[in-house]
Amino acid sequence: MQVKDLMKGNSQTIINSWWEQLKNAEQKVSADEVYAGDHWKVATSMITPNLDLWVLSAGYGLIHSSSKIGSYDATFSNGSENSINKTGLTNNEWWKALHQIRSSERFKCHSLHSLVSTHTDDVFIIAASPDYVRVIQDELKQLVSEKKLTNKNFFIVSSINNINKTLTPYLLESKADFCSTLKGGRVSLNIRLAKYLLEDFKVNIFDSKSVTNKYNFLKKNAIKLSAIKRKNISDEEVRSFIRKELNSAQVAKISATMLIKKLRNENLACEQKRFTRLLKELS
Repeated sequence: MQVKDLMKGNSQTIINSWWEQLKNAEQKVSADEVYAGDHWKVATSMITPNLDLWVLSAGYGLIHSSSKIGSYDATFSNGSENSINKTGLTNNEWWKALHQIRSSERFKCHSLHSLVSTHTDDVFIIAASPDYVRVIQDELKQLVSEKKLTNKNFFIVSSINNINKTLTPYLLESKADFCSTLKGGRVSLNIRLAKYLLEDFKVNIFDSKSVTNKYNFLKKNAIKLSAIKRKNISDEEVRSFIRKELNSAQVAKISATMLIKKLRNENLACEQKRFTRLLKELS
C-alpha cells in the first residue's frame, strides 16, 4: 500500500480508503519483522532491562513492535512521493485520524497520551527525526503540562529543527559531531545516541541524571567535523550522474549508498532522500 495510490477527496474518505486497504493486506507480520534499515537494526540491537520498543508509524499510528501489520509506504518526511502531505492532509491531521479509526486493542494503546497516562512508572525516550517529533508534539506538550512527563522520566533524542520551545528542556540534540564516536550514518544518529545513553543501565533502575551527564560528556569530547563545501546540483544533474554511473558500473547491481558516496566524493551535494527518489525514478 502506497500513499501515492490514494484517491483525492475529503480527509475522512482518504483515511477510510487507506485503512481499508491496510486491513485487507494479505500478509501481516510483527512490526519488528517489517521494518528495515539502519535505524531499526540499531533499535532492535539495544540490550537494556525492560526495554519496550514502540514505533511512530506514518501508516498505522503509534504501534508496539510486536503489532501485526502489513507492508506500506508512507512517511511524515517531505520530499518523498509517499509523503503524507501529498494527500492534502497535514501530518497532524493524518495522525489524529489514524487513531480515531483504528482498533486500540490491536495496537496495545489508544494514543501516545493514553500510553503515558497508564504507565506512570515508566520512562519514555523518543528517538526520532524532527518531522516525526512535530507530529506528536501537541500530545507531548499536554503531557508535560499535566506533569506526566518530566525531566525525570522523559527525553527526546533528535536533531534540533523547529521543535516547540516547551519541549526543548527535554531535548538531547543529536549533533553531527557525535558520528566520530557513535559511528554509522547520520540517518540513524538519533537511535545510535539513544543506545549509547542507555547501554550502561544493567539493572532495573533508571537515573535521568546519569543520562544527562553521559550526554554532556559526549558533547564536550566530540570531535568537531570539518565543514565540507559541496556544489549544489539540480535534479536533472543528479539524474545525469546516476545514468552515467549505472551505464559504467562493472557489477549487475549498485546500491544507492555506493552511488551517493561517489557523488559526494566528487564534492557534489544531494540530500539522501532526494537522491534515493531520483534513483528510484530511473530504476
